[in-house]
Amino acid sequence: VLCPELGFTESHQVIVNVKELGGGKRVAEKLEECNIICNKMALPIDSPQDATQNPSGIRLGVQELTRWGMKEREMEKIAEFLKRALMDKEDVEKIKAEVIELKKQFNEVRYCFKE
Repeated sequence: VLCPELGFTESHQVIVNVKELGGGKRVAEKLEECNIICNKMALPIDSPQDATQNPSGIRLGVQELTRWGMKEREMEKIAEFLKRALMDKEDVEKIKAEVIELKKQFNEVRYCFKE
């Protein structure tokens, strides 16, 4: 996480330096295979070429997860999915199935205006 010494993040976004895991493009593609969507993101450490082709970071947003009613417990599960996919290099199909099962538990949109 960028700037942990400042107490970040206090928003709905987490920016992570994943250069050592292959860079933002590779990591975003790997997570997408697991049904976890994030954005590759250029970091201040990136050269202009890296910033456009394979930036060092990814940006994870939790606003959609929150809208579905997920809370801290589910964020811990999602963090575990990230670890298993990126660091432990577990089978993406297994993780994808677990991600789908987790989402099935949350079918009601919350925190929005009623029509």
